[in-house]
Amino acid sequence: MPILSGDVKLLASERLLDTPDGGGRMTGHVVVDGQSNNLFPDISELDRTYGRVSLRKSFVGVLTDSTDSYYGAHAIIADAPSDPRVSVTLFTTKSWTDRRDAAKDRVERYLARGVKWPGQLLERQLTGQRAITLLLKPSDSLPRVGQALVLVQDEAKPTETEQYVRVTRITTTEREFTVSEGGGTVKFSAIVATCEISDPLRYDFEGPAPSNRDDVSAKAVVRDTIVANAAVYYGIAPTVAEARVGDLCVQVPGLFGQLVPSAQSETPLVDLNAAGQAVPLLESGSGVLTYTANGQVASGRNLYLGNPLVPGSLRIAGGGYTFTDAAGQLKSGTSIIGTVDYARGLVAFKEGTPGYGGDFQVSFRPAGAPTRVADTAAIGIAQENRGYAYTITLSPPPEPGALIVSYMAQGKWYDLRDQGDGAIRGSDSSFGAGTLDYVTGSVILTTGALPDANTAILFAWGSAASYFNRVGTPVTPPTVHHTVEHPGIAPGTLRITWTDGARQRVATDDGHGVITGDGSGTVRYARGELVFRPAVLPAGGAELTLDYEWGPPQEANFAHPLRNADGTVTVRLAQTDLRPSTVELEFNLLIENYQSISGTPAEMQVVQRVDPIKIARDTGGGAFDAAVVGRIDYTTGAITFRPDTTVNIPFARYSVQQLGWTVEGNERRPVYRNTFSHWEYKPAGAAMPIDDSGYVKVRYRAADAANAATETVTLAQLEVDLTDHYAEAIVPGSLRFGLGGKVYVDRLGMLVTDINANTGAGTQAGTIDYASGRALLTVWQPGAGNVVSMQSLLTELGGQPVDEVVFRVPAAPVRPGSLQIRAVPLTGGQITATANADGTIAAAGMLGTVDYQTGVVRVRFGRFVPAAGREGEIWYSADAVRDGQIFQPLPVLADTLRFNAVAFTYLPLSADVLGLDPVRLPLDGRVPIFRTGDVAVVHHTATTPFPDNARSGFRLDVGRVRLAALRVLDADGKPVSTDRYTADLDAGTVTLKAPPAGLPLPLVAEHRIEDMGLVSDTQINGVLTLTRPLTHDYPARDSRVSSALIIGDLQARAHTLFAQQTWTGEWKDVRIGANTIAQYNETVYPVEVTNRGAIEERWALIFTNTNEFRVVGESVGQIAVGNTATDLAPINPETHAAYFTLRAGGWGAGWAAGNVLRFSTAAANFPVWIARTTLQGRATQTSDAFQIQIRGDIDR
Repeated sequence: MPILSGDVKLLASERLLDTPDGGGRMTGHVVVDGQSNNLFPDISELDRTYGRVSLRKSFVGVLTDSTDSYYGAHAIIADAPSDPRVSVTLFTTKSWTDRRDAAKDRVERYLARGVKWPGQLLERQLTGQRAITLLLKPSDSLPRVGQALVLVQDEAKPTETEQYVRVTRITTTEREFTVSEGGGTVKFSAIVATCEISDPLRYDFEGPAPSNRDDVSAKAVVRDTIVANAAVYYGIAPTVAEARVGDLCVQVPGLFGQLVPSAQSETPLVDLNAAGQAVPLLESGSGVLTYTANGQVASGRNLYLGNPLVPGSLRIAGGGYTFTDAAGQLKSGTSIIGTVDYARGLVAFKEGTPGYGGDFQVSFRPAGAPTRVADTAAIGIAQENRGYAYTITLSPPPEPGALIVSYMAQGKWYDLRDQGDGAIRGSDSSFGAGTLDYVTGSVILTTGALPDANTAILFAWGSAASYFNRVGTPVTPPTVHHTVEHPGIAPGTLRITWTDGARQRVATDDGHGVITGDGSGTVRYARGELVFRPAVLPAGGAELTLDYEWGPPQEANFAHPLRNADGTVTVRLAQTDLRPSTVELEFNLLIENYQSISGTPAEMQVVQRVDPIKIARDTGGGAFDAAVVGRIDYTTGAITFRPDTTVNIPFARYSVQQLGWTVEGNERRPVYRNTFSHWEYKPAGAAMPIDDSGYVKVRYRAADAANAATETVTLAQLEVDLTDHYAEAIVPGSLRFGLGGKVYVDRLGMLVTDINANTGAGTQAGTIDYASGRALLTVWQPGAGNVVSMQSLLTELGGQPVDEVVFRVPAAPVRPGSLQIRAVPLTGGQITATANADGTIAAAGMLGTVDYQTGVVRVRFGRFVPAAGREGEIWYSADAVRDGQIFQPLPVLADTLRFNAVAFTYLPLSADVLGLDPVRLPLDGRVPIFRTGDVAVVHHTATTPFPDNARSGFRLDVGRVRLAALRVLDADGKPVSTDRYTADLDAGTVTLKAPPAGLPLPLVAEHRIEDMGLVSDTQINGVLTLTRPLTHDYPARDSRVSSALIIGDLQARAHTLFAQQTWTGEWKDVRIGANTIAQYNETVYPVEVTNRGAIEERWALIFTNTNEFRVVGESVGQIAVGNTATDLAPINPETHAAYFTLRAGGWGAGWAAGNVLRFSTAAANFPVWIARTTLQGRATQTSDAFQIQIRGDIDR
């Protein structure tokens, strides 16, 4: 007998309750169509106030006494609740026996463990805490507000516990730690991040003590989370646009359905860095640095190199082994034996690495790893260019390890990073991959999923544009700086003596300001300042004796003196008969206009706010040094000089390139960017001002009587000016130099020497001022030559100009109108803009857009100007001219870019009250209900009333044809029995077969049109693309789209029959152990089942003697006993039909006690979980309902 429409039922599970044991196996109780509270109870006032998720398990069942197949079965939500604060979704666990606790766990597995979060959980975190503390390196990423992390205690052990936590607020502080390691001490700086969390900790988590190693052994670790989406959800949504016959697309409000209630709140984001930060690895040496170290290469050990290094340049070689690096991994041949942290210069050997001791050779190319403001770019994603592969050329090219790529798919951001070898990867291989060419800046990217339309792929990177490798610059040897007690030293009278071991050392001045002998240097007689460099390093604490003659120095000031006709300046001192070599001249300078020097517009030049001062001393022969042209008349005190000179000034250099396209109105236009590429030094003229700001100072001595003086200087430190030739700052961590057989490196403003290769501990040997480049040494090797050997030095110039920035607000969506951006132009001052409600940014010197939903911001700094007459500007490109206008860049300083915004976030809600743990679910509680590859049903339901006088035989035309379904409802909304009418779906008519007596009137015909198709593409704005065109017209708002939960063919059957000698208690679908001599003849006497009686079960018939057995099911347990002489047909008490039937004729001879006959039955039913979500708010309906439709086909 064929399957009839009344044979397909929705059946209740054992317990329709929101208790841990709710759900369970299928019962025979039919969920009656249209009956109040047939699945869910009423919604309480607390549920309306707080929100609630209720779960119910039901079964789609075919109740026939045959095994006819119900083909292509699937279920949809055909009608959503009328109350907008109530939503319904479907999912399945494919378990016929699970209960609510198991289903709840499946739902909560939307998030799963990801990679270990950088850094470490800091020491013990106690049960009940609402905050956790992380210890991070300065370059490590901070968790975002709203991000979910998982804390794992005793990972991969029987005692393992875990808890997912969501970050609600973050505060950070930078601290310096001193820890004992390897018999010494190590100092390091780290970020202490305190993360407030939505729910208190349910367990203690034991993190490690502070350490500068990420791989330190710890009982508890923090891991990132990834979307596992263990449960797939199906729902319903209205259409927002009309769809016509032949269309391949329909649009719904979004791809997501509400699974968990969430309460929205606002979070202010204040003074955030708009450009972000990058940590490029820039070569800072002159090639490969090689040295010999002593230590242990062994399992779990570290190797400290002292400096960052260029990826791919490391080689460690010793007796019988050679190790190299590749993409952050340390390799012995092809085997991975450890990791390399390039930015920290740290090698960590994995557990199980063979041990080696003694001396070994280390080679690498030193690098600096500055934390700098990132350059940014973006590829806009529209419907036309959505795909998996993208290319872009970044200028200036990124340095190794400094590129981050971000894209959004299905509403979630994914990050990929350059690994330092040109390979771009994510924390999971499914996120995508790519390559980067460090020379050309070309990026080839393959995303792991289709990026969402109307978003952007963001690129943030660090380059070498503001950095200089100064390792080849000569360094003046360490010096002693001293100012004598009595300024006005008489030239030729200074004598410096000290003892070097048993040897007496002597140095004297030559009367012209130069110190010679066993040391070298200079002396400024008038000021009494001397700079002295011993040829051989004295012992620390040595005493220098200074003998000299002196007289009181004089100083004369001349305000804005006038120039002579030949451009020179003459000043006359009050004293005459000057002492030669004691005159010192000082005057101020102004540098000529920058734009005329460089050819770069003034708006694109960094303003030099301090003009130089020129100081020159007389040579003893009436002239000046320091390239100052002039003469001194010692007898009369008259000084004439030319107040003009040249200085070297750094200038920004730019390149013009097309970055991509933007949409203005309905037109796509190219976007050009003036990219800051590098700094260049150029000579500039400088002269003393001719206005009131000019001045001249003269310091000198007259030829009066001299006084004798002696003083002692204790040598406690030596000073080295490492950037004597450049006004550039040293990049922290990039300094390495040799002096007297020792090697010095910098750490957090300290100089360290004698570093232990395994622990990183060393001797503090001085300090370094990164801004001035001056180092003070307190530890050195006495008796060694005073010569500095520079091995690594990277310097930087402040002020990174940008004329475009692309970034994303760290929390989204953003409240419209709340974004404010400010920056400082190169010409000074400040510009500020606030985004309009529609996302446009327009202010003087600033244009851009913000997508409030995704938080992506794109801003350009400049203005549109007429192109005519500007063809000679460096930023001009003919291709960039539109309608006679061209964008004139007005760059700003990248490190001044700041923004404020207000982001929407969600209040944490209690898992106990909600019924689900919201931490493991999306922050906004929404889950995808439409996905590529889903089956979607587009449908529209309408009603047509019968006239009040309708009688038997009345035929009603509903006004449309090719209906998918039609049913008659009474005035109470209850279905009328189908034996009282007939429907012609193709014609769109319904005819009453019997008078409507006894039915609440009026009657209405509810009819539906529909199209079903496979979803081939989805967009974040809710556009669904189908694989076949629509065959009906669907009005907007009243039509619906339902995603279908695919069940497949439903048909009862028996399968996997086999025998085995003994019963082990294990339920497997293959024989365990030996076969039996006796067999059951399945060919002649197959196991008989019916759709009504069969359940999803594995059965075992366990013999207790030669002809009797027990009937045991894996989930139902023992249900019967039987024997080989009688047919076996145990009854299913829920449906009153046999679970199965075994005929007595099928039993062979030779069965023995302990033998087992195993087989399985497949049910003609399928488990479906239904989630009802109640959002906060008042009810809009006194009673409400939703409709689940079970659909399929039969053999006609």
